[in-house]
Amino acid sequence: MASIMKRGNTYSVRYNYKDHAGKPCKGWETFKTKAEAQERKITVEKELLDGTFLVPNTMTVEEMLYKWIPIQSSKHKWSPKTYTQSVAMVQNLIVPYIGKRKVQDLRTYDIEQFYATLSQTPCGQYVHGVKQELTENQKKRLLSSTSIHEVHTLLKTAFSYAVDWDLIHKSPTPREAPKINTEERTIWDERTMLAALQTIENPILHLAVHLTLVGALREGEVAGLTPEDIDFDAANGMGTFTVNRSMQRVQKDTLAQVDKGCILRIFPDKLEGSKTSLILKDTKTEASCRTIFMTAALREELKQWLERLKREEALDPERYRNSGMLLRLPNGLAVEPVLIRKKFLKWQDAHPEFPRIVFHGLRHSSATYQLMISGGDIKAVQGTTGHASADMLVNTYAHIQQSSRVELGKKFENGFYAKPDTPSPQAVPAAGEPTISMTALLELLKDADPEMKAKLRLALLT
Repeated sequence: MASIMKRGNTYSVRYNYKDHAGKPCKGWETFKTKAEAQERKITVEKELLDGTFLVPNTMTVEEMLYKWIPIQSSKHKWSPKTYTQSVAMVQNLIVPYIGKRKVQDLRTYDIEQFYATLSQTPCGQYVHGVKQELTENQKKRLLSSTSIHEVHTLLKTAFSYAVDWDLIHKSPTPREAPKINTEERTIWDERTMLAALQTIENPILHLAVHLTLVGALREGEVAGLTPEDIDFDAANGMGTFTVNRSMQRVQKDTLAQVDKGCILRIFPDKLEGSKTSLILKDTKTEASCRTIFMTAALREELKQWLERLKREEALDPERYRNSGMLLRLPNGLAVEPVLIRKKFLKWQDAHPEFPRIVFHGLRHSSATYQLMISGGDIKAVQGTTGHASADMLVNTYAHIQQSSRVELGKKFENGFYAKPDTPSPQAVPAAGEPTISMTALLELLKDADPEMKAKLRLALLT
């Protein structure tokens, strides 16, 4: 079975075992005290008898993760973006800190300490696994709690595979995920959105912003639109445009590792030897495929834009390279999402009077405004934003606008300070209208489904 041998100032536990292939092997473990060695001897003998002995393995966390990624990518048909983000997370947020540790040596305490280290780590400390020299201002911008939560999610899944592979008996990841400290995203109210449209002069940026505000689009979806997606005669002449594709730029080596079923088109390289490719792919989820109803102003702008495209192509048809996309440069090439972001940043630099937001903040602004003016009609707005669940829409995009809070304050004042003999109109039910006590309402809410609860929360906010 097992034996103990004294070697200098240490004690070794020696034992015989069989590996996964049934081949006889010899193992030994060293301890500082005889008591520790005796305790381990008893444990090893028990594990060998009941078949729970863990075959020693020197695989590191880095080796395990790079073995796991291709399997997970193939099994779940990862998109190029998901694959790239996962590899970057492993390269920059995991391997530099615990990559060289043996999988079998890790304990829950080690992972908790790792999370604590990440919480004090500056963003961009590692890029492609290489440590970067950061300025003092860059060092102050620490990794977000959301990023640490994503690391936990990845490790939890990867270590579950390590259990299946008989590398470990139990995953070392903590039961409770690191808490996410959510921060309210800056958005624009309706007046700011309209003022921005009236101020933006660049035609490409103006159309991109207008489409985003009307349809609450993601920037990849804006860039992924084509003229064929537009139907001016639909909805009794109101006009619609269809969202069913998204544009991204990805690493070429990523394309070789992911399922290509979602990729609709790979654009030709602009530069020889480029390591990235511009692709057109299916939308994020099935719910993301949707039809957006135009406003009169957007319909008119789209008509003028299509005429502009015809004129630009007619100027020099031989040199014009028609990408087939709705948003094009004067030479016909597609407008990438990164170019839209750059144009938006440049416009913001020139107009500091507008609250600073990222381009994706326009999607949040649009969704919030549509929730407000619809009276909290979540399903209607969900059809526009393309969210798979109502909870995602309400919890992430239902920002509180200052105008809504002012209106809520007025309603509170009118109702709270109303005289008893002259109740406020809101407190008096209409003739024949059913009434319900607060106690009864709370009882009903106990069994309400999450979507109904979300609607009521939103109604109270807006």
